[in-house]
Amino acid sequence: MNPGEKAIILSMRSQVIKVRNLPEWKTQPHSVHVKPVLFLTLMGIFGSLLLITRQGGMIGIGLFLIMVSIFSLLMLPDRLLVQFNPDYMVLYNHRDRSLCSIVYWDEIVTWQYEYHATHDRLALSLLDGTVQSVELFSKRSVARYLEQYAPGKEVKSSRRKD
Repeated sequence: MNPGEKAIILSMRSQVIKVRNLPEWKTQPHSVHVKPVLFLTLMGIFGSLLLITRQGGMIGIGLFLIMVSIFSLLMLPDRLLVQFNPDYMVLYNHRDRSLCSIVYWDEIVTWQYEYHATHDRLALSLLDGTVQSVELFSKRSVARYLEQYAPGKEVKSSRRKD
């Protein structure tokens, strides 16, 4: 390792910190949660529209959609996975929920969205050689922000099933 690489590693700002020690947000961050609230709400609205129209066998489908959306919105747990802001992103992927990883955009070498059968994964390679990752369920929810703040650093992966 040459002296320049040592200086980069020593000056890394990306680190694991307590959630309570996160810097104050200058702007409202974009957040990615486990539960797709917008989709579930739209599913409930669509089910309600099917009930209102009262077309033949659609009443049963409408009731089913309403019940599933209400159950999912009210009973299933939700948790924060990732937050983005113009300076850095925060990964809430630790077993200890009081910890999070703060990753600054300029310290990302590459990022890759990996597809798996049970869940997908976002892997970030950092300047110091470490890899930070978080389980996700949709590339669309994070790709726009990664392309905006870490442009040209995506490593394309083929869709595969594990």
